[in-house]
This record gives sequence, structure tokens and C-alpha cells, in this order.
Amino acid sequence: MAAREELDDYGYPLRPPARRRLRKLLIQISKRTLLTAIYLVLSSYGLLLRCARLARRYEPLNPQHFKPRRILVIRLDLIGDLVLSLTLVHALKRTYPEAEIDLLAMPSTAPIASADPDLAQIITYDPNIWRRPRALVRGRNWREAFILLRRLRARRYDLAVSVFGPWAALLALLSGARRRVGFAGESYAGFMTDPVPGRHWQRGDRRHEVDYCLELARAAGVSVRPEDRWPRLSIDPQARLEIASLLKRLDPANGAEEQTQSATSPVRPLVVCHIASHNGYAKRWPIPYWARLLTGLAREVQARLVLTGASGDLPLITAVLQRLERSTPVLNLAGQTSLPQLAALMEMADLVISGDSGPMHIAAATGAPLIAIHGPTDPALSGPISPQATIVRSGIWCSPCYDARSPADCRFHTVQCMKDVTPEQVLALALRRLEERLSAGTSSTYSVLERSPAPANPEQSHQSR
Repeated sequence: MAAREELDDYGYPLRPPARRRLRKLLIQISKRTLLTAIYLVLSSYGLLLRCARLARRYEPLNPQHFKPRRILVIRLDLIGDLVLSLTLVHALKRTYPEAEIDLLAMPSTAPIASADPDLAQIITYDPNIWRRPRALVRGRNWREAFILLRRLRARRYDLAVSVFGPWAALLALLSGARRRVGFAGESYAGFMTDPVPGRHWQRGDRRHEVDYCLELARAAGVSVRPEDRWPRLSIDPQARLEIASLLKRLDPANGAEEQTQSATSPVRPLVVCHIASHNGYAKRWPIPYWARLLTGLAREVQARLVLTGASGDLPLITAVLQRLERSTPVLNLAGQTSLPQLAALMEMADLVISGDSGPMHIAAATGAPLIAIHGPTDPALSGPISPQATIVRSGIWCSPCYDARSPADCRFHTVQCMKDVTPEQVLALALRRLEERLSAGTSSTYSVLERSPAPANPEQSHQSR
């Protein structure tokens, strides 16, 4: 959130002035023109590569004919997308158990996969350093690119899977992998040796992100199973210990409560709330709504309330805290947890409440009970996949409107789709989910839990509209 933005009473930016809207439009036009020029140049080179491959005969990618030693999976965007892409990693490892699978991801997102046993190496790179023209004259950028390419080449990959976007396609080619799988419509012509027709989120295409990932898996020789659709995260045991220690240190009264708690004392559930969203303000639930929800949870069930986020989310969280009653106990962990620790916290929670965000997908992949509030985004395309997830949305006529080509901002500057989901509606749902969990006897008390998620059927996720 830009520091100079003025916010309304709901916490959303006011309608920008005409000059700023014009500037944004000109930047979009310039960007598209530049990207088109880059596409034409690189696709011309790709066509030469395609011509050079005409005389070669490729065996089909399947376990009978293809025995890869090393596989590279490339996903260079948001945290939630990376979590969903781990379905591809796990399916590849099941199909090619002898292969070493490496992941190339953003430095900011890669730690979420650090405990995954199916990964041999995690390599990080941020292509966003090339966004501005002056990046071309920075020697550091070129050195980082050279080091990355040297490392990729040294691994001698038999297969590279470009999960999304032109940057992934370019790096798949530069990796030197013998076979390259990716969507033809979002790569450069000729870059993929085994192109998959189409692209992500084509008009009229309502497939979920995990289905795109698994379509690439099929092209790589995987026989996809129904259980492959459920993303799952491996939790670092050390992160479990660290987050349990952090919670007890920041809430010392909880330890005293546990020691004096009798068998008839009410259980105080652990509720984790993620307020922010880093890919458009319209994904955020209104600030006063969060305050009313937190107050209700504290009053109704004496919930242990934990707020999560990055350090940059502190202004939003502070705005929520300022609206709370003084007696409402809340632990603010924004900026105090790593991604592995955040995953451990989500796994420990009795309930997670979030808008459409990366932490929402982290919670779903840990098997945590989850309430996901959706507005501009379509849960059929990018919602949580978990039998423990409940999706709440208003179904207003203009929702969903997000097309993934730009941040999720409201074109009417009202964000009415999020305002129509009331705190009372979410509170009632949260109380019901907590009651179900208490009845099952699985409520957390800040202890380090070893949870084995039940086999998931993604189609059984709850829906509330």
C-alpha cells in the first residue's frame, strides 16, 4: 500500500485523480508494446530452434521410454501459486522416483517449499530486477543472471517444466534441458520441445490453477490421480518448535492458564487471521469488518486471536487494532514469522480466516480449518482446495472480475463484493466451525501438534454464498 494513498472508512484507496489514471494507462500501453517487441524477437529465434529439431525424433515422455535423472520445475510468481504448483512436483516425483527434482522460484516465495522431501534443490531468482530500463546497465544484474545460468547448466537437466509465464519459458530454454514442457500460448514460439496447447485462464476457461499444473504433469508423462489435486505442504519440525515458543513468549498468560485449567474449563481456540493481500486491494476485507469479527470471536469464545502478515502490512493491521475494544486480546505477528513458521502456525490453528491470498493457500495445504473470503476472484479458478475450506462470497453481479493480468483493483472503486460479506455472517460461520472442531476433540492449546491430514477430496470443499 503506497504511503501517500488516502483510504476511505473501509480501508480502501479513494478513486485516483484523472492524471494518475492516465499515467497508469500510458504505462500499460508502453509495457504491452515492449512485451510485444520482445515476443517477436525471441519467437523468431524460437522458430529457428524448431526448424533445427525437425530432423530429431523424440520418444514420448512417459516412464516406459523416459528416464530423467534431473528435473527442473520453474514457478516465478506469488506464494499461493507456488503452493499450488507443488502438486506438479509431487506428481512428477511419484512418476519418476529416481529423478532429482529442483525448484526455481522467487527468493521471497521459495522458503515455503524448503521442507518438501520431494525437492533436491531450491534455486532462487527474481526476474523483476529487469523491470526498469536502467536495469540493463547494472553490472550486478548481469552477474546474477550469469551465476544462475551457470548453476542451471551444471545440473544438466533432462526435463524442465515451465509452469507459468514467459520468464519461466526463457529460463527453461537457457537451462539447457533436453526436453521442455510448457503452455505454448504463454511461451515464445519454438522454446518448448513438448508444448501444451493453450495458456492459463483463457477466456471462458474455468479450470483451477492446480488443473493447469496437472495438465503439464500429464504432458511430462504423469498418470494423474484424483488425490493429486490436493496441494500439501511439508512442515519443518524446527519451525513448529519456533512458532510454539514464539506464541508462548508473546502470550505468557496462556502458559499459566494451561497449568491451572481444569477439565471443565472452556477451551480457548486458536484463531489465525490474515488481513492483507499483496495482489490488489480489492481482495482485502474491510478494516472495520475485521475489527467487529475479532471483537465477536473474543467475546463469544474467548478465542486466542493471532494476526499474520508481512512487515509492510503493519499499517493495515494497526488500523484494525485501533478499532478494537481495549479488552480484546490480539497477538500481532506481522513481520515476525518466516514462511516455514507461518505454515507451522496455520497447521496449529483451530481456524484460519483470510481473504484470497498466499497465506490462504498455505492454510489449505496444511489441512487447517479455513474460512476464505472471496470478492473479485473466482474460487473456481484460484480458491482453496481442501475439504477443510469454506468459501464465503456475496455473488454480486460484477463478481468475479479479476482476470490475473493486473492487480485485483475494483473498476468501480467501491469493492462492494467484499462489503456485502458481513462480519456477522463470517462470525456465525466461524463459531459453527469452531464448535465442530471442539466436538471432535481436536482443539489446539498452543502445543506443537503432529497432524496427519485425512485424504482430501477437493470437490467436497464447503461453499457459502
